[in-house]
Amino acid sequence: MRGKDNVLAILLADIHLSLKAPIWRSAEPDWLEAQARPLKQVRLLQSNYGCPVLCAGDIFDRSRKTADGWNAPAELINYAIQYLPDNMYAIPGQHDLPNHQYDDIHRSAYWTLVKAGKIRNVKPNCMTDIGEGLLVYGFPPGYELIPLEISDVALAEGKILVAIVHDYIWVTGHSYPEAPMKSNVLLKRDRLRSYDVAVYGDNHRGFLAEDASVRVFNCGTLMRRKADEIDYKPQVGLLLDDGSVVPHYLDTSEDRYIAEAEVQEAKTTLEMGDFFDELGKLGKTFLDFVEVMKEIFLRDDKISSEAKQIILDAMEK
Repeated sequence: MRGKDNVLAILLADIHLSLKAPIWRSAEPDWLEAQARPLKQVRLLQSNYGCPVLCAGDIFDRSRKTADGWNAPAELINYAIQYLPDNMYAIPGQHDLPNHQYDDIHRSAYWTLVKAGKIRNVKPNCMTDIGEGLLVYGFPPGYELIPLEISDVALAEGKILVAIVHDYIWVTGHSYPEAPMKSNVLLKRDRLRSYDVAVYGDNHRGFLAEDASVRVFNCGTLMRRKADEIDYKPQVGLLLDDGSVVPHYLDTSEDRYIAEAEVQEAKTTLEMGDFFDELGKLGKTFLDFVEVMKEIFLRDDKISSEAKQIILDAMEK
């Protein structure tokens, strides 16, 4: 049996924090509390093992307006400061960066977390000694994974070399259809051989691939957000002092989601948000329209309650 002293770090990625619930999870009575559940589990693990957390990107989810999460509102940043684990080392994902550009990181909500001392940014292509016998190298979007120099490997004797990468990587059974072959783990081996462990974010279907040369842990999404993830088990990795990684699956028994048949209906209504924004420019005419829609909802039993609520939320906004 493994003791708690064997765990050197907790590995995770793709947290995708948001103020609004994704369509499939709109049945949650409180989305912020729903997101807090897996984060509380991670914090409990961290308390038990007394170790740092390594995050491979995408702390924030995309915004409907901008398709990126780098400009998260203050409310969500405050939430992240409260619920993210302490002693967390991270690289940004593409949704954490303005226009996916690392050079603009200082404009991002991610960087606000850095300035607040909530997370520690692992600089690209640089060795970061985080203690616990761990040397970490970061490869955020825009930085290609590179093998270590022989001199770096020699300096790290007796320590575990970890690459933290935000880039799509896959193995059979854990990818989208027709994923590019260049992103297959098998074609990454030569670049990864100088590391003991590679921690990946971006691909939401988590997996562990290991052989004699390197262990690759693709974290997967920390929480289920889409209907096609209903059978997926969110996980974090436990990095042990022998360089091995043990997946730890999170409890999702309290997750609430709408029926698959209602997802498309909800998508259609959500896409009407921009339409309602334009109607809002009509002033009083728009207010009359809102009242009419509310009256229709009261009389129409064919529209699901979830779809009605999405439409009303859009109009109120």
